[in-house]
Amino acid sequence: MPPSGQVDKEVDGRRLRYAGRRDDLLNAITNYVIENGVSGLSMRPLAKDIGVSHASLLHHFGTKENLLAEVIENMRRETIPPALISGTADDPVALLTQWWTERTAEPVLRRYRVMLEIYVQAVLEPDRYDRFLDQFVGQWVAALENGLRRAGCPDAHVTPEATLILAQVRGLCLDLLGTGDRDRVDAAFALLRDWLAARIEQWRGARG
Repeated sequence: MPPSGQVDKEVDGRRLRYAGRRDDLLNAITNYVIENGVSGLSMRPLAKDIGVSHASLLHHFGTKENLLAEVIENMRRETIPPALISGTADDPVALLTQWWTERTAEPVLRRYRVMLEIYVQAVLEPDRYDRFLDQFVGQWVAALENGLRRAGCPDAHVTPEATLILAQVRGLCLDLLGTGDRDRVDAAFALLRDWLAARIEQWRGARG
């Protein structure tokens, strides 16, 4: 067994590894979760693998549920197109198509697998994962609403149309993850894309 002073230095070193670099710590955790999934995820083995103390994780994130919510938020920054969030997208169909092409390619698609794992836990325990549900559902709906409003969707239809698009895209992602049938799923997405383009033409025609 090493002398007490040596143990203290090792612990202190682990605590200081990400001192002042919380973003780096979160990125390390995110990469760990992407590689290992969330089934059986425990804070102590996670801390050991990324090289920090268990106390450091608790200090920064509090609970596993809160940590996973931050992991999703970290991935979401690269997932929802900024133009869709801000409502400045001139062509939501082109933007959605670009998102589909980029985000359903490996290894990016693995991130969606992690989100689905957490989503299942959130469905079973919504009170513990309310922050995650707000990010995974609420923020995506809001972003799609911005794009639809800019495209001319009537106010009364904005929320249900956004909900429908989100459900369709996520269902197709789930199908692709489960079957790997790229051609079939891409063809189904093309139908969704064409439907949205036709809806936008209807809205614009009604306004004209």
